[in-house]
Amino acid sequence: MIVSFSGAAKTQRLQGGNVIWGNESHAPDDVLGTAHTHGELIAFKQAQTVDVAANNATTLRMTSEQAGTWILEQTPSTFQKMLASNYSFGLERDEAALARNDHDHTKWTNPLEVRLPNAPSMKMYCVYGHGKETERSYWYTNGGHERDDITTDDVEQVCHDRSSSTCVDGQVILDLPPAKQTWIDSAFTNDTTTPKVRNGVKMGEGDGTVSLLSLGAMCVEGWKRPRWNPAGIKIVTVELPHRPISSIPRGGANTSDHVDILGSTGLNEIILKVATGIGHEITDNYVSNIRDYAHRIEWD
Repeated sequence: MIVSFSGAAKTQRLQGGNVIWGNESHAPDDVLGTAHTHGELIAFKQAQTVDVAANNATTLRMTSEQAGTWILEQTPSTFQKMLASNYSFGLERDEAALARNDHDHTKWTNPLEVRLPNAPSMKMYCVYGHGKETERSYWYTNGGHERDDITTDDVEQVCHDRSSSTCVDGQVILDLPPAKQTWIDSAFTNDTTTPKVRNGVKMGEGDGTVSLLSLGAMCVEGWKRPRWNPAGIKIVTVELPHRPISSIPRGGANTSDHVDILGSTGLNEIILKVATGIGHEITDNYVSNIRDYAHRIEWD
């Protein structure tokens, strides 16, 4: 996916790091009775040697920052260069730096590193679904070793014709060790623990595709702060509960699935109100604990 859909793959990397997504001890969206925090984005059930930030260690747990570095190391250097020259995944609190970021295109896709426009008469409506289990963190497992596809940009990975004088084996030149195979542990399911685990995926809250923190944290907390919203743009947040009708293939009028919500009555009523100039009738509506979760984030 990373090679074929590099733009889409970029959106899978978490922005804000451990401040937003948690650490080894807790995450903002951990619920009461959590047996394993979502702050450990990737967890191995057996020892796994991983090179994290140039520090070789045997680890069982990785936060979002550690996992991001580890995953990036498994990608071709061309992808790494593309990512570094076009995107950014941090969190910026300094107002002077945020002002400079207005002119830095690498920051524009990250709401944690850029400001909303200086448009005080503008209004923003955050409308999204809630109530459908959504993947949040993962149990991984590992197996044997294999040669990976990472090599220098101008050296062929595998020497197909060893009789040729120009044949060069990139793995030999780079002296790369074989990579250890790792994958989501799809054989592991546990519906009795918190959070529930389905085929190696620890489930959280959201719309079935996007995590609740991604959907609502900036709406209810981040953009309430002048550093990210200098004009004081009014933010209205509307959460629509996921109440599908099982006999209707796309869920019916009250679905709030990530895609199917486009056909829901609630969303289309909001769109019509905004389009016809009566957006002032739309008010905040919450069906989740997003305000509590977002309040736990260290914004300042």
